[in-house]
Amino acid sequence: MKKTLYIVVGLMITLVSCSKEIEIEQPLYESKVVVDGSISNDDYANIILTRSSPFLTEYDSASIRNTFLNYAKVTLYSSKGETEILTLFRRDEFFPPFVYRSVDIKGEVGVTYDLEIEVNDKIIRASTKIPKIPEVSKVEIIPVTDTTMNFKAFIKDDQELLNYYYTQIKIKNVDRNFHSSAFPLFNDYNNNGKVIETSIFRSEEPDPLNLNANDTTRNLPRYEFYRTDTVFLRFSAIDKNSYNVLYDIYLDQVNSANPFSFVNKNTSTNIIGGIGRWTGMGSIEYMLTE
Repeated sequence: MKKTLYIVVGLMITLVSCSKEIEIEQPLYESKVVVDGSISNDDYANIILTRSSPFLTEYDSASIRNTFLNYAKVTLYSSKGETEILTLFRRDEFFPPFVYRSVDIKGEVGVTYDLEIEVNDKIIRASTKIPKIPEVSKVEIIPVTDTTMNFKAFIKDDQELLNYYYTQIKIKNVDRNFHSSAFPLFNDYNNNGKVIETSIFRSEEPDPLNLNANDTTRNLPRYEFYRTDTVFLRFSAIDKNSYNVLYDIYLDQVNSANPFSFVNKNTSTNIIGGIGRWTGMGSIEYMLTE
């Protein structure tokens, strides 16, 4: 027994004595304009602009705020011939606190919307179309325990089109804005023309600085809602390009929490001259309470 102990201690000393600090040099990096934008039917366009940062950047509130772009010229064009230069609004309850927003142009189903962003003599462009609003035939409350619940929705799929769907949630007096549900993306590849059943699970509202993480203090099981919650559900149809971008972003978020995962691909984007997403959404909303 003593001999075995000596061997183990000897190995530990050897490993410690051979270890050394490794410094990783940050490769040359060109910052890119990051677009996070959407427009839906009967709603205004909302665009958040930031600059990307190198992988090894140390983040704090100051460094994140320095990535915001609040001096760009953002112009919105519609296939109906409308044009508007978006207005920059400050929203202290939102993070990032600056958003470019249309005040005249509202989204319409079937209309294409083009973005042109001018910043530091560079032009960034993107285009998206608002698809037909999904036909949700029914939404059910699914009790999980005596105190928690989930939801199930039934969507009548359009057989004539390949359809891509995106679900968002907002809990009254908890969430500041609509945000992605857990497992928010699905399509009709295996259910074309059929009724699609999809479950709606809770996710915590993302917040880079953890400034408003109300949801993390509610002592709820993962993915579940309280049966006393009033929940707003948003079902959206999106185009294929937007689906691919959102899917890759979602996959990156999931994998960032898993130290054993590795995705050997670049995140998709539908932004020309930058990165990110510009998403047209044909949306319908429901308010549910037990």
